[in-house]
Amino acid sequence: MTAGTDGAGGTRRGKPVMVGYDGSDQSKKALLWASRYAGVAGLPLVVVHAFIWPYFTDRLGPVEGIEDSGLRGEADRILAEGLELARRSEPDLEVHDRMVTGAPTGVLTTLSTEASLLVTGTRGLGGFSGLLIGSVSLHLVSTASCPVMVVRDARPTHDTVLVAVDGSDESDRAVMVAAELARTLHKSLRLLHVGAPHRHGAAEASARELEQDPVLEQAAALLGDRAGPTAGRDLLLADSIPGCIVEESRRAACVVLGAKGRNTLGVRLGSTVHAVLHHADGNVVVVR
Repeated sequence: MTAGTDGAGGTRRGKPVMVGYDGSDQSKKALLWASRYAGVAGLPLVVVHAFIWPYFTDRLGPVEGIEDSGLRGEADRILAEGLELARRSEPDLEVHDRMVTGAPTGVLTTLSTEASLLVTGTRGLGGFSGLLIGSVSLHLVSTASCPVMVVRDARPTHDTVLVAVDGSDESDRAVMVAAELARTLHKSLRLLHVGAPHRHGAAEASARELEQDPVLEQAAALLGDRAGPTAGRDLLLADSIPGCIVEESRRAACVVLGAKGRNTLGVRLGSTVHAVLHHADGNVVVVR
């Protein structure tokens, strides 16, 4: 997600931030968050709309004599609305639009290879109102080539980026993504390792365990001097690891975690991440 520099005095460049937009309230929140982040990161923003109807019919075109009618006209209006919303939110931001034919899951997964960060709402216009997170967002966090931010809050007010660690390779990558988010957004960074009580032989972690927890030490070593201001690192013991992460995330601007942890061979999305995505009150970043 880092922006580069095109020589002395040049414009900061890098892979853009991409946001899926379908006109829903949730996608508007995602677009507003993505606009702000791209602005402070010095990265371009690409607003993407997936136009799926040509896959089903060629008989729903414009009505003769009515300008901008038909499903393609509606798709153009949605994308133009997203572009205007981004520009109003961040007037100095470099913004591009992209209309792509296909299902949102496939379109955004493919485009994620060109992005530094993919941003999506919890669910779109096609989602059922009772769902906590839609199928598109759930699919993207398990298939995208870049980190995925699932946005519930366009303007979070908390001052900490929380990263849940477990020592896995994806957890290590999550630590680096969280550090960059914290640095870019001028937030402090908190490392959290949640362990099961029976693994420690006691109901509470001792001060010695907190200081010498190998998972936290590994995460801290990865950071080096990159973390900036750090709120702390904590080992918490809980019967429900995802429940503890969800509770701790209530005091964070976002929670970052790897798509799967240890002992999840053969799966794309671990049970902890699945639960956090469904139940966290705030924004969630998933790193593969």
